[in-house]
Amino acid sequence: MTIESSLDLLIDKIKNKNATICVIGLGRVGLPLASVFANSGFRVLGIDVNEKKIESIKNSICPFYDLPLQEDLNKSITSGRLNVSKNISDEDIDVVFLTVGTPASMEGSVDYSQLYSAIDEINSINISGKLVILRSTLPPKTTEEIIIPMLEKKTNLKCGKDFALAVCPERILEGKAIEEIYNLPEIIGGVNEISNKIAKEVFLAINSKKEILFISPTGAELAKLFTNIYRYNIFALANEFAVWSELYGVDGTEVIKVANHNYDRCNIPIPGFAGGPCLSKDSTFLANNTAFASIVSAAWKLNESIPTHIVNNLKEIMGNLFDKQITVLGIAFKGGSDDLRNSPSVKLVDILKTTGGKIHVHDPHIKDTQTLEEVLDSPEIVIIATNHKEFRDAKEKIKQSKPKLIYDVWGLFEQQDFPDSKYLKFGQSIKN
Repeated sequence: MTIESSLDLLIDKIKNKNATICVIGLGRVGLPLASVFANSGFRVLGIDVNEKKIESIKNSICPFYDLPLQEDLNKSITSGRLNVSKNISDEDIDVVFLTVGTPASMEGSVDYSQLYSAIDEINSINISGKLVILRSTLPPKTTEEIIIPMLEKKTNLKCGKDFALAVCPERILEGKAIEEIYNLPEIIGGVNEISNKIAKEVFLAINSKKEILFISPTGAELAKLFTNIYRYNIFALANEFAVWSELYGVDGTEVIKVANHNYDRCNIPIPGFAGGPCLSKDSTFLANNTAFASIVSAAWKLNESIPTHIVNNLKEIMGNLFDKQITVLGIAFKGGSDDLRNSPSVKLVDILKTTGGKIHVHDPHIKDTQTLEEVLDSPEIVIIATNHKEFRDAKEKIKQSKPKLIYDVWGLFEQQDFPDSKYLKFGQSIKN
């Protein structure tokens, strides 16, 4: 049997769900993907270097906060179709997903260490006649200039002929990963026609009605970056609108709601912190490759400056923050998450600590933080820094703590909710 015919046979194997799928990297991208394929009838092997995470998954415990994934994981582990390990030990693997992180360094350059380790793991098996799917977020040309040459050099195989390869970037939202893996359109950037055909069947196997979009590998890399950078820039624009609103003495959140109302051509987000492991980091993948100033660079600078801007507002209102009791509600980067990576709320806490204030932090999804009762024991300032729904439910407790100032980064409340405290939203003039 020729290599080409074995690639053709792989399509039938996938259609019949006789293929074995390997997912390298069991984080917030890889683990839901592995669980979905297992619950779709495939045998799945998940690989991760973190032993604690491996043990947690083996015991059907999701290693991070994600209730829909926890339910899905219970099924995939109990069924026996999902197995996890530190290394690939099974030669009988047909499709390999690479879902490791590509973080940015302090200087903004890409850290490829996890990627290189994953490629070494792939090279530990014979990928002849197999499909490799790149699911990680990659700077443009990474596949063509780094990944393919590394695979070909280490395996002595020809990409697109001896093995298939496609760039299929993830675009899931934390907390909605399971739903979106099934339903979002799938971008496929195969190196050739057979790679596209095989990758298409992989995703149709979990949803026969899934929409498939074909593009080049570099196009697929850019599509993922464009998606995140677009959202990040829109958030930056909303935050700039908030700052302008402060200068003109109006409530920016209210202005944006009025501007958006029943007007299809306007969909401005509510101002607030913009960060996390993807949005700010992915922007640097493109901005750092240009010698000229870009909108992306300006958006990054603006969003990164909001925590400092808020601390300056607090000083303007309250004076010296030294020795003041300051409560911060929420340090995850977004509501309903326990993810601290690139969280502006964490940056806010770090800046507040430099003022000499006594900082108390509560986050319902972060184990090492104080309880809500502890942080609401006689605070002078309460900052709502993450839009967790639990904080809406805690309105009465916040009210009863009677701080001098409540600063609401997300505009979750109104002044009338706290008659005994000064209430201020981000985007609202501090002079009112």
